[in-house]
Amino acid sequence: MELRALKYLISLSKTGSLSRAAEENFVSQPAVSVALKKLSSELGVRLYDLEGRRVVLTQAGKVVLNYAERVGELLDELEKRVYDIKALRSGTLKLGTIDAASLYVLPDVFARFHSSYPEIEVQLEIAPTEVLLGSLIEDRIEAAIATLPVPGRDGFDVFPVYSESMVLITPRDHKLSKRETVEPEELEGCNFIMFHKGAVTRHIIEDSLREAGVRLKVTMAIDSPEVITRLVSTGLGLSILPERIVEEEIARGVVSGVRISGVSMERKLGLILKRGSYVPLHLKAFISVMNDVMRLDLPRAIRLAEIEHQGHG
Repeated sequence: MELRALKYLISLSKTGSLSRAAEENFVSQPAVSVALKKLSSELGVRLYDLEGRRVVLTQAGKVVLNYAERVGELLDELEKRVYDIKALRSGTLKLGTIDAASLYVLPDVFARFHSSYPEIEVQLEIAPTEVLLGSLIEDRIEAAIATLPVPGRDGFDVFPVYSESMVLITPRDHKLSKRETVEPEELEGCNFIMFHKGAVTRHIIEDSLREAGVRLKVTMAIDSPEVITRLVSTGLGLSILPERIVEEEIARGVVSGVRISGVSMERKLGLILKRGSYVPLHLKAFISVMNDVMRLDLPRAIRLAEIEHQGHG
């Protein structure tokens, strides 16, 4: 039994025509006819009938088609796995991250990955979480490291990888800047510079303060935490950002960091994969490195087996 005959049968079922099946496989019509006749003879059944100009599969042909399609899927998987073996020696890994993750969470991971797999190019898309999810759905990236929770997560597999507390930042000369803590109600009416509406981090902040009875007055919306920090330092307003992002500016006195009494805000980052998608070996290698560097416990199904990782590291 020849694999090409199974491919011809799949094409025949889709096109209903021997000539179009031949065109689809870049062979002559007699070549398709001969291969299918040989397959029919080997199996001892008639695979198709002619109804006018259209070819229609018989009941037996439909059974063979089902197996042919399964064989085709296995061959596709085989090609991907063989490509995977080559991919660890070269290739491209397409990742999406929010800017904070690329600046403060992943640099050590990138460094270790490059050291272990120097021939694999890492292409980064840096964008807000909702944009990255769109890129993931449309297969422009292979994985995302973004803010949790993920809206509409039914289409994704999500693995928490990092968490950080958030802090109120004020200009150095603001009336609240010398305080260690402030009451939530003291924030009422203050001008805030925040991420855009729809940003997961903004939702976390607004929901936490709403529970404390405070509704933020947002006067500017920007997606760059570095720009937000700079604008706060000039006196344009207050903001709430992950502490890791602003700890250096607070230490240098560029802005002041203040706790909000009774309000605990935490931003969690997660590794996000498109549910049901194939996890290629180069992505498994990256996840394995991230698992090691960040001391995580990610599922073995999405990372390299230990012996493989050591063999390529």
